[in-house]
Amino acid sequence: MNNIKIEKTHKEVIGISLMVIGLFIFVNLIIDNATIVSDKGAVGPFGILGYNVSNYLVTPFGQLGSFFIPISIIVCGWMFFAKKTFNEYRKIYFYIVFYGLLLSIFFGVLNYNNELNPYDLLAGKWGVISAKLLAGLIGKTFSFIVIAVLLTSSIINIFDFSFYDFFKKILLGVKSIDFKIITKKRDERPIILNSEPLEDLSNPINENTTNDLEDISIEKNIDEVFNDNLDSTTNDEYNIDKEIEKHADNDLDTNIDYNDNNIKIDDEVTIDEAEEQKIKSRYNEYKIPSVNLLSDPVEIADSPSDDELRSKGEQLVHSLETFGVKGKLVKISRGPIISLYEVEPAEGVKVNKFTNLSDDLARVMQAKSIRIIAPIPGTRSVGIELPNNKAETVYFKSIVNSSKFVESESKLTIALGKDTVGDAFVFDLSEMPHLLVAGATGSGKSVGINTIIASILYKAKPDEVKFILIDPKKLELATYKSLVGYHLITAPNLDEYVMTTPENALAILDSAITEMERRFQVFANATVRNIKEYHDKCSIDDSLENIPYIVVIIDELADIMMTSSKAIEEPITRLAQKARAVGIHLVVATQRPSVDVITGLIKSNFPARISYQVSTRDNSKIIIDQIGSEKLLGKGDLLFLMPAAHSPIRIHNAFLTLPEIENIMEDISSQPKPNEVLLPQSKKNKISSEFDISGDQDELLIDAANLVVSQQMASVSMLQRRFKIGYSRAGRLIDELEALGIISGHSGSKARDVLVDESYISDLFNSE
Repeated sequence: MNNIKIEKTHKEVIGISLMVIGLFIFVNLIIDNATIVSDKGAVGPFGILGYNVSNYLVTPFGQLGSFFIPISIIVCGWMFFAKKTFNEYRKIYFYIVFYGLLLSIFFGVLNYNNELNPYDLLAGKWGVISAKLLAGLIGKTFSFIVIAVLLTSSIINIFDFSFYDFFKKILLGVKSIDFKIITKKRDERPIILNSEPLEDLSNPINENTTNDLEDISIEKNIDEVFNDNLDSTTNDEYNIDKEIEKHADNDLDTNIDYNDNNIKIDDEVTIDEAEEQKIKSRYNEYKIPSVNLLSDPVEIADSPSDDELRSKGEQLVHSLETFGVKGKLVKISRGPIISLYEVEPAEGVKVNKFTNLSDDLARVMQAKSIRIIAPIPGTRSVGIELPNNKAETVYFKSIVNSSKFVESESKLTIALGKDTVGDAFVFDLSEMPHLLVAGATGSGKSVGINTIIASILYKAKPDEVKFILIDPKKLELATYKSLVGYHLITAPNLDEYVMTTPENALAILDSAITEMERRFQVFANATVRNIKEYHDKCSIDDSLENIPYIVVIIDELADIMMTSSKAIEEPITRLAQKARAVGIHLVVATQRPSVDVITGLIKSNFPARISYQVSTRDNSKIIIDQIGSEKLLGKGDLLFLMPAAHSPIRIHNAFLTLPEIENIMEDISSQPKPNEVLLPQSKKNKISSEFDISGDQDELLIDAANLVVSQQMASVSMLQRRFKIGYSRAGRLIDELEALGIISGHSGSKARDVLVDESYISDLFNSE
């Protein structure tokens, strides 16, 4: 079990006490000379205690180095008072101690081999001993160099400052100024080669100016422009190749072709290449968003204590015995939202007796819902998950700061949340390789999608991962339009980056398939089998094309499936079957996990699935192949089924607010953009049905469509009664309505659901 947390008020008392103690020591070190010890006792503002504190600290660490001790105590007190964690302040602690010790060593080296010892009091015993070891080993001069290097290294680490980038900017600035001066001079006086003017690098040659410039000597012009750097003895001795080389040096990436003593400039190629190099140079400064943009976790003071959990566990065992099920409590795991109680059944007690008691136990324990894991895989125990009285919020910042997320090397690492014992839970999307997400309205599905996107933004740069976003609702993913030019990717003939229409959704999926096939050919030419091997080869061979990961996110599958399920199902299935090897991964979400939305073909190609709270057991079976999702608590409570796993893992999704997302978007949009890449040209197929409604459709089709929309239900018997037609014709009408996306698919004896409204019917038939 976790240790009992210190109460909120107790932390404030401890914090205030530590800050007072630190302040006492700090002030005493400043005025320690005012204290005098005599036979009558200590005379001074701090008495004998202040004198001893000053003496025992100054002696080992020196007059200045000893100040790091009270400062560290004050910082520790503030940590308790403000309810901060040690991880947030560990760097501060380290550098306080580091600078204190470094200061003592500095004065020790300064006083090395000085018989008068004027700095011994400043250095302290630590500084004197360290200086003797250091200076005796490498000498006094080099010791100062070592101290300077240590100080510089610490500044780089604290302020994330790069001296290389600093000097690089200076050199680029100087080079840019020099370039402008030379360009200006060249524009003022054209260079004459063989009695013909050398064209300006930004304008075509004007032949009419030749006669006006015939008398100007080549030596004079060359001297003026290049500051007498060329040997201008005679025209014959002048080297044309050197002239071209100097122009190339002055104009970065300029294409110059020499032919018949004339220089021809390809302005378009020059501008494009120079601009591309400029973009690459700026993009090198791109940085992953800082975690400081995220909200700090708030500690819950009234979380259940060990005694409370033990008492609740005993109550649970007693409740089981009242229903005739005996067992022994063997372990309690406390989580942020639920606690897992492991009960080992007595001899002869069947596991199914536990599962049948979930509702009765929820009533006795006064819980919203209870989920039973019977048994826990790999153990002899049955797990009973009880909600905590006070649920904690799992903050996204705490997961991003976790060692599991930080140490993961994958660009597709997802910081999902915390498990039932409070540990951070992350996973690699590239190993899934595709993810199916489902959950009822308000269960936390949209926050989960935001968590997935934000996790990748905290791991990958824009040229490493691209997003294809499909948002039929036009609301959920609208915030990410700020990623245009960064992580968002589209096809050249599409008019939006976040797809909101079924036509654009189908077109972008078609482009993704085309890109998939192209990548297969690129990988074959590079003799690699997957994107990881290709990236490894790119690190050796710079000439290879940069190929980023692509994550396709569909926020609401049901909304685009209702228009034409077969047209959408085909590209999703094809991508899910083949795209993993070339770095294309899908995340498909829906709030309606029914068989007509999550078809068998789609489901079979998505081995990894996340289920938030759903309304029925049937919905739970559709998404994770077993019941349990209906027992979740909502608000980010989920079950995660890993590929090839038999049972799901319960996770509490990290919470990410809209202001946090906006902070991330603002940070990214303020940074330099990479060179934009586009998907291959899409065919932009029009979504159509397998029936041609402009041809041999039933003459009652329009009337049948209007009828089912007005009645909000559809069945063969209803059409038979209303139109007085036979079973075969009514069945044919139902098939046509389904193919047009007006009604749902077959679901046994139940009536078909109507998926559209009157405006859709009007647009569908009037447009033909």
